[in-house]
Amino acid sequence: MTGNSKVHHGVPAESLTVLKPQKLGRHYHRIPQYIREITHKHPRLVGDYFLRNYRINIELNRIDVQEKVSRAPDCIYRSPLGKVGFAIDRALLTEALECYYGGTLVANQNPPPISTSEQRMRNRLGRDVIDIFARSLLSGSTFGALERFENDYEETVWEYIAEFEYLSHLTGAKSSILIYLDTHLADELTLLLAGPPPRLNASPADNIKHLPVRLDCVIAAAQVPLAQVLGLELNDILMLRPLDRYDVRINGQKLFRGTVFEEDGGLFLTSLESVKTQ
Repeated sequence: MTGNSKVHHGVPAESLTVLKPQKLGRHYHRIPQYIREITHKHPRLVGDYFLRNYRINIELNRIDVQEKVSRAPDCIYRSPLGKVGFAIDRALLTEALECYYGGTLVANQNPPPISTSEQRMRNRLGRDVIDIFARSLLSGSTFGALERFENDYEETVWEYIAEFEYLSHLTGAKSSILIYLDTHLADELTLLLAGPPPRLNASPADNIKHLPVRLDCVIAAAQVPLAQVLGLELNDILMLRPLDRYDVRINGQKLFRGTVFEEDGGLFLTSLESVKTQ
C-alpha cells in the first residue's frame, strides 16, 4: 500500500492545510494579520530610522508574513520573551554601510567582500530594527534586552517570519528585511491578541487551577564527566540511550512518567503515571 490510507479524497496533499496541535483553540491565525495591520498603520517607522541614522530614503513596498522561508536568519538574539531572528539583503546593508561612512553608491554596483565592519553594521541594524518592530507590536514595550545567541547544538523553531520589502530611492533597488519569531514570542503575541483573561468568580483555591503551567518532557539523559563536556566540538556525536519511561516535570519537579509514540510525524505522550514524592 502506498500513500496515506487515512485520506479518502482526490485533493493533492500539498493543497491540504496542516493543523498544528499547539495552535488549535488559540489566536495564532491572527498574528500575521496583526503584523500587517500594524505595519500599514505605521509604514514609515523603519524608513524614518534609516533616513535619520544613515541618510537613506527607503519606502515600504510590501509586507508578507509566512510560516516557513528557505532563508536562515543572519543573526539570532535571545530576549526575555523568546528568540528573535534578523536578516537583511546585502544590497541594503551595503548601502547603509557606505552612507554611514560617507561613501557614494552607484546603481547596480557589485558589493565588496564581507568585512568585519559589515558584520558589525548588520548586528547594529538587527538590534535597532527589532526594537522598532517590537515597540510597534507591543504598544511601546520591547522584547527586552537582546543578547546574541550563538549555539550550534540548539535548533530554533520559527513560528512566523515577517518580510518587509523596501524600495531605495537612491539606487532604485528593492531589498528585504526579515524578522523571525520563535514559539515563545508567538505565544506572547497570542496572549496580547486574546485580550485580558476572564474574571473568575470562584474561590481562590479554584482560581489557582486555571493558572497556566509549562510541562517539560525529558526524553533522554546522560551523565558524563565534565572534561568530556568541555571537550565537545562542532559536529561531535554524543551517544544517548532513550529512557524507558519519560519524566514529565513542572519547574524541574517530577510530576508524571509516561511513554512517547509517533503518529503522522507527530510525537504524543501517553500512559501517564504519578510520581510519588516524599
